[in-house]
Amino acid sequence: MRFDQVHKVISGYLPVALIWLVLSVVVFAPGIWAAEPQVQEINEEVGQEAKKRELDADNDPLTAKTAEFQEANEEVDEEAKERELNAGEDPLVSKTTELKETPQYKYRDHTSIQAYGSVRFRYSDSQENNWDDGGSRVGLNGELQFRPRFWLFGRAEVGFNVFDTVSQLRGGSDRLGDEDAKAAARLAYAGVQTPSTTLVFGKNWSSYYQVSGITDRFEAFGGEASGTYNALTDGGASGTGRADRVLQGRFSIDTPPGGLNLKPFKLNVQVQDNEDIPHVDGATYSHSFGFSALLESNSEKVIGIAYNQAFVEEEDASALKAQGIDGDAKALVLGTRRFGDRYYLGTTLARLENHETTNEGVYFDGWGWEVFGSYNISNRWWVVGGWNALEADNDQAQAGAYRIRYGVAGLRYTFDRFRQMIYTELRFDDSRRADASQPGNTYTLGVRWDIP
Repeated sequence: MRFDQVHKVISGYLPVALIWLVLSVVVFAPGIWAAEPQVQEINEEVGQEAKKRELDADNDPLTAKTAEFQEANEEVDEEAKERELNAGEDPLVSKTTELKETPQYKYRDHTSIQAYGSVRFRYSDSQENNWDDGGSRVGLNGELQFRPRFWLFGRAEVGFNVFDTVSQLRGGSDRLGDEDAKAAARLAYAGVQTPSTTLVFGKNWSSYYQVSGITDRFEAFGGEASGTYNALTDGGASGTGRADRVLQGRFSIDTPPGGLNLKPFKLNVQVQDNEDIPHVDGATYSHSFGFSALLESNSEKVIGIAYNQAFVEEEDASALKAQGIDGDAKALVLGTRRFGDRYYLGTTLARLENHETTNEGVYFDGWGWEVFGSYNISNRWWVVGGWNALEADNDQAQAGAYRIRYGVAGLRYTFDRFRQMIYTELRFDDSRRADASQPGNTYTLGVRWDIP
């Protein structure tokens, strides 16, 4: 890459980097510093009665209420951590976290092979009423510990359709223009792992998804504005979703001891080579690379940044220009989330260039914003909500009237956390196709049942 190209990239993304910096300070930094151990020991000796006495002495009732709220949210119980850890799509995240947090003396020398599945179906009431699949899948997962603290592992997962209709590539997306998507292998990878390092090759969730997946939590909708499932695909060719033939390294780096209230720093990197460019016959990305970095506190606050670039060497090719491509495919996403015993809240902001397409497969540059939140209102009942917004830049005439803009509200009744549940989601839609037609609001009623 020449110096002028480097300068263009830096200047183009500088505003986004500044937003990430401000977001880090405002949302994350207040909880990053823990009290020194000696101070913590002294504070632990202060009884609850003394705390209550001091609060009651304050004439401001809001102070007491705020203190009660902060105390209730200082620690997140293990059940909530396990719930949110397993709520994401990427199974390697829970595996690497388990290895990193398990004491060495508990490591076992064993070989395991496990079959698993997830049946997911739903009824959608939109312009056409129909039952369809919601991302059902079945797979095999295996591991072999060949020496202390070293494991070989692999996974194969394919999607299937309960009703033999359209099987969405993304496993539940209602993406505009995705009517022709076909079932495909979802995951297929093998690698070697230690408590701090994972090296893996195959079709796998991307480095980019470690941040963009923060808001990919709806069952029927969502994941459309972060650049994850771009160009009406599962993000395999570009490397932002379930990346095809990708070589990855995932690293957990211990933070310095002392006053920092941080979990290990997570760094993820990946490379791909010679993947086809979607919607452009005969054109390929010469190679691509991606990385993500996540910083997480012990109070379950996370900030992350991810970048992915797929290189296009034939920038002057008429076929590429006809599809709106005028350079490399670039995707940058910033994300933050936090959760507690009864809630989850996350948001992502993405800058996308030559990466996303309209429902007609035409590429454009634009911005995307996603928000997802959930709250436990009573025992097994959860409410969920959020929105997706993706807008083309003003100078992207090839995008026509295309935009994604909708809000989602839903309700879940859970049997086993979010692994087994009945749900309903309503999408309030103000999106437009390239020809300015609108899909209209959509109501869904569905079931998710993971086995085991």
